[in-house]
Amino acid sequence: MKKLLLIVMLLVLAIAMVACATPETTTQDGTDSTTAPTTTVGGGETTTTQEKTETTEPEGKLEKTENYTAVLNEEQWVSKGDIDTTKFQYFGSATDVTAKIGMEYKNRTWFLLDENGNKTEMKYAEVRKLGTIGARVESKADGTNEITVTEVNTIVQASWKSVTAKAGSYLMFDFTTNLPMNFYMTVTKDEGGKAASAVYKQDGVTVTKAGSGKYTGVAKCTVPYAKGQTFYINICVDDGATVLASIPVEITAAKYDSQYSLMFQGDWELIKDPDYLANLVDLFYNVYPRLYARFAFGSEPKQITFMADKNYDGVAYCAGTTVCVSVAYANSNPRDLGFFSHEITHSVQQYGRLTNYGGKNNWTDPSTGKVITCNSWWTENMANFGGFRYFHWGYSTKFVQIYNVQTQSYLWNWNWEPYGDGSKLFLSYVDQTFPTTDKNNDGKVTTDEYGVIDLINYTIKTASQSFSDHPYDPESPFNKAVYTATGGKFKTMEEVRQQYEKDCRSGAWVFKGFGNCVDNFRTENLPGIPNPTYPMLEKVTPGDKTNTPNIQNDVETPTLPSGTNLALNATVVEYSSQISDREGIAKAFDGKLDTMWRGGAAVSDYKYELQGFDHGFIIDLGESKAFDTYVLVNAGLSKNDSFNMVSWEILVSEDGKNWTSVDYQASCANDVVTVNVGDQTARYIEMRVFKADKGSSGSIRLMEFMLFKAD
Repeated sequence: MKKLLLIVMLLVLAIAMVACATPETTTQDGTDSTTAPTTTVGGGETTTTQEKTETTEPEGKLEKTENYTAVLNEEQWVSKGDIDTTKFQYFGSATDVTAKIGMEYKNRTWFLLDENGNKTEMKYAEVRKLGTIGARVESKADGTNEITVTEVNTIVQASWKSVTAKAGSYLMFDFTTNLPMNFYMTVTKDEGGKAASAVYKQDGVTVTKAGSGKYTGVAKCTVPYAKGQTFYINICVDDGATVLASIPVEITAAKYDSQYSLMFQGDWELIKDPDYLANLVDLFYNVYPRLYARFAFGSEPKQITFMADKNYDGVAYCAGTTVCVSVAYANSNPRDLGFFSHEITHSVQQYGRLTNYGGKNNWTDPSTGKVITCNSWWTENMANFGGFRYFHWGYSTKFVQIYNVQTQSYLWNWNWEPYGDGSKLFLSYVDQTFPTTDKNNDGKVTTDEYGVIDLINYTIKTASQSFSDHPYDPESPFNKAVYTATGGKFKTMEEVRQQYEKDCRSGAWVFKGFGNCVDNFRTENLPGIPNPTYPMLEKVTPGDKTNTPNIQNDVETPTLPSGTNLALNATVVEYSSQISDREGIAKAFDGKLDTMWRGGAAVSDYKYELQGFDHGFIIDLGESKAFDTYVLVNAGLSKNDSFNMVSWEILVSEDGKNWTSVDYQASCANDVVTVNVGDQTARYIEMRVFKADKGSSGSIRLMEFMLFKAD
């Protein structure tokens, strides 16, 4: 074998030296053409042009050093200054050919030879590229060294495509590469573009060892608005002068085609939750246009910046058009996004200090002479309300905040503090009891049609000087707006609050969401965003199909149906809550009767509480499967039967959207429950737990959920 290798090398070298006598012009496909296609991208269209390229052999013989000869494994021509480094290897007798590449490229002429001896001269950058990538040297028994130059295996993913089409927005990429070093990244409109032509350059992208010879890192860049165009993400060394890899990335259309734009700045690559930015994009484009349509008058900003700050030790703040969040807080509370909706309400308000915001308001009651002090409250509480109505209750059950004003007295017995849950419910009451209406039935709203909140907002924005938002002063412009919008029924906001308390105590007002608000027409049918879904605080009615269960109690080992458990290791789509990973939701599908899913009374997905469930889950079987029986193994099998579930429902679906109820058990608190539901075929299974345990604690303990198909 060694002799054969030596013979092959000598033959290749001989052929190559003969071929040196005839200059050639080559193209990538090996034909004798003097043109090679190049691609330019601009204006959203791709066009092909022809660019002349010539590779002329210098006079003299092929340069063969005493150390090695370059031999292509298969035909692969160098074109446009690029080399496919997966196509060739180096053979030679040098003790360290990699070092030679780095030291000698300036003073030598380098050639690539194919198996027929045809040669192509390697240019400066190409040789330097080999040294930068790093060749793997393997010493052979015959005294030669075989060097394999590995490909720069760079995988690029646009993590948040809905962000990428907006001017100034981040393109954020996760890199996996075999480069064991930091590198530079440039963004160009041309393939292989150098730093000089870059529209963006990021210095020193840090890579981290990830095992198996791979290194990972995160790069971010800002690009101009370029929907439909293609940019190239270039991995570079030498300060961007040498391009190792050039990856095309199409700037896709925005998820929301809106006149409003969202920019990201700061340390977003440090945010751990992969859905965090996607949730913020949804929040902004579903909430801000509605806030603007209702509370703005045209001069308010339409471009907002979300910033992540690794050095900020608070939670969040709004400075003009920038909303900043602490990286530490975002990582500790990935589901708490409500403050973004609060802060962008400030961006629409643009009140300045028209309501003495930031100070205290003192007012002397002329009838009693009593001085009443109240913290300025309107600006912050209206921001609470803006987020509560148009984010938490505007388009999704995912972030719904649930309060019961009849049982939680603090919601109506509050003292005008500038923050708090009470203000959200109070202003919701004000908005629904004294709403803006289309009295003229023309689809438009004039000032004489404004409700309390809208008239106060209008009064503040059109005021020539600042005034107090004190809720007790009947002579202030603030409370005169209250008097006008309530039709003269209430002279102050405090009087409205007193009525709110009475209506909450008596049950005359119950909060169920905003789906029936008469002013919804103002924030619906806005261009670029879907209409709100208006989640409602209404209990789900279970299906009417109840099958006779087969029950087992006080048994050491339960009797199970024969056959394969089709729910084993099923993918969990969603679930209500879990105490910890040790007792996580996956334990209900692991096929073991010594593990348990345990969920606390406080659910992590508000949808379950919203719809009247204690707990629940949805699983994906991976494909449609036929079954006829499900089995529940409750905690009473090994612990206390007071932990057993009492009431639940099983639903099935082919697409995860349209559901059919196949069994409802109103009261079946047993250790092991086996239910035949008839022949079913489904990919998705949902379980709704209406009462999680006999003790009514709201906590769930389920050892196993299984599915079977009878033989």
